[in-house]
Amino acid sequence: MINDIFKMFGGQTAEILFEIITECMDDYLYIFDLQNNAFEISQSAVERFNIPSNILTDMSNEVMKVVYEGDREMLAKHLADICEGREKVHNLHYRWLDKEGMPVWINCRGIVIDDQQGNAEYLIGCLNETGNKRRADNVTGLLGGPEFLTYLRSQKEPISKGFFMHVGIDDFGAINSSRGADYGNYILKSVAGCMKECLSDKQRIYHLVADQYVIVDLEASSAEDAVALKEKITDKLHNFIVAEKYEAIFSISIGVIDAATFCEGNEECRKKFEFALKQAKSMGKNRFYIFDQDDYEVFLQKGRIIATLRNAIVNHCDGFEVYYQPIVDCQSEQIIGAEALMRFSMITEEGREFVSPMEFIQLLEETGLIIPAGRYILNEAAAMCCEMQKYIPDFRMNVNVSYVQILQGNVERDILDAIQKYSLQPECLCVEMTESGFMDMTPSFCKFRKTLDKNGIPFVIDDFGTGYSNLHCIRDMNPSYVKMDRDFTAKAMNSDRDYELYKNIIPMVHSINVRICAEGIEEKEWLLKMKEMKVDYLQGYYFERPCGKKQFLQQYASGINVK
Repeated sequence: MINDIFKMFGGQTAEILFEIITECMDDYLYIFDLQNNAFEISQSAVERFNIPSNILTDMSNEVMKVVYEGDREMLAKHLADICEGREKVHNLHYRWLDKEGMPVWINCRGIVIDDQQGNAEYLIGCLNETGNKRRADNVTGLLGGPEFLTYLRSQKEPISKGFFMHVGIDDFGAINSSRGADYGNYILKSVAGCMKECLSDKQRIYHLVADQYVIVDLEASSAEDAVALKEKITDKLHNFIVAEKYEAIFSISIGVIDAATFCEGNEECRKKFEFALKQAKSMGKNRFYIFDQDDYEVFLQKGRIIATLRNAIVNHCDGFEVYYQPIVDCQSEQIIGAEALMRFSMITEEGREFVSPMEFIQLLEETGLIIPAGRYILNEAAAMCCEMQKYIPDFRMNVNVSYVQILQGNVERDILDAIQKYSLQPECLCVEMTESGFMDMTPSFCKFRKTLDKNGIPFVIDDFGTGYSNLHCIRDMNPSYVKMDRDFTAKAMNSDRDYELYKNIIPMVHSINVRICAEGIEEKEWLLKMKEMKVDYLQGYYFERPCGKKQFLQQYASGINVK
């Protein structure tokens, strides 16, 4: 057979066969001329690994540069054994460097061909990545992600219409953990089968990873086609769940992007593809989301802010700043303290950009970066309180604490350390929390609250009048005072009905020995009404907007009236 092939191709048989075979397989074929130190490998290896060409004339140096440094000595010793006749078979696992310089595990195999004198002349074999993903999935019976990409790349014309539907089973982990892996595999296979039954002959389905699939339609002309397919799949899965007598109750979430996105490049397409499903799942279970560029821009901005926040934390909280807003006594209108407010800015192409606290504080909490950031703000606020007490001896500083700081950090220790470091009386550092932060009386929160009481540190409920705020909450928390939400205050000042409600809350709160601070005071008339209602403290733009440390000291270090 081999002789027949040689006759068919003539004198260039070896070269032609090498080219043909390399086009027909995923492994990388190679021929190593041991006596001339020359090396040839499949062209596809050049696209994958950090080698300059598929033909190298100085193998011992050029190939060794692509071998991971820690594996070079082992490979050099083995090749020396081959050249000296001690080894006739090559079969090693080691690492090559890819285009980004990252090590990739490979299995390099080959056999030695001797010359007529019995000396090693050639090493011929193949090299394959041991971590390569399988092209098909035996559980679902579907082709996998690599074949999905192969199908897209095989299109003769640029993709201009159609859609990719990214499907994920909601809470699939719960099925696996409660029923076991075998039943989980049964669900994966059944879901794949249900979806396949809904497809036309122009649509394809692939299994990506775990509980995720992709459906490809390169002919659809509108989003309504994707919606119609989604309805068919949902109905089919519902019928399956009923037929299974509700043994497993689950749903799917679906994200859809235009198939033409593939023309933007594989990486950009992948990002938008994954974003679409993530958006669908973030909306809850059994959701359907069609990609929207504006949503994606918001998502990217969120990622940029998170990256900047991380960098700021690493660089000693560079970019963070504390602003201070005065808190005044309602009757005397004299300043008694301030609330420390976290501010953050980042460098952009247009210059320094301030990020809204509504935006970045949530991201700090989501990432856990609120713990180091909160510690920085706490210490800055405590230092400022110490500074202000030189001018106003009883000055108090309010600091906001997040439930994440309580749950994941040791914020009570941070508070006590700050009090000790700046020689403050415990009652001069007040801890503020919105009521949404402690709706669940968890052990962590109870421990935190007990520590504050034990050390005489005031606790303040912020934004009262929103969300789940109620008098029952005040009774359970036993705060030093509550702060009426600024929006609630504004409504009360502009509506008779809200004013009556506001006015009646005050004596009820006072009746359980809890004081009240009204936030959002913006006009002289509002101040006068608060005095009539016998509110204890006031805060708002009428007195001063939040400002930096230097401006605050210039304005209030004399201890004079605010207005």
